Amino acid sequence: MAITTSNAVEYKDLDFLFKSNPNTGDIGTKKDINAVKQSVLNILHTNHGEKLFAPLFGANLRAYLFENNGLLTSIAMADSIKEAISNYEPRVIVLNVKIDNQPDLNKVAITLVVRIVSTNQITNIATSIERIR
Repeated sequence: MAITTSNAVEYKDLDFLFKSNPNTGDIGTKKDINAVKQSVLNILHTNHGEKLFAPLFGANLRAYLFENNGLLTSIAMADSIKEAISNYEPRVIVLNVKIDNQPDLNKVAITLVVRIVSTNQITNIATSIERIR
């Protein structure tokens, strides 16, 4: 959701942790860059078929966890991330994707460098996906 006031764009979304605001008792919100980061992380952690009526929503990254940890898998993951974010998050432009395979930990660390469209601010978004035993 974007709220416009005189030339500035303020992004405001619900906080997915559903923590209440201590002053008002309402559900907390995320604003500006934190709202965009939360949205990007939501896209990265969603697999295809998890969102009703939008079966292709998400980056489908868990599908790559059981593939060989090589250059081709990293390239495919980066392409999947770029495509999902360009399709579902118009507030950011992906500048760089870094995939760090950690096969001994059954984990893949992902770092994105993105530019917020409204402010041209560049920020990093880091997350990881891992196999649960």
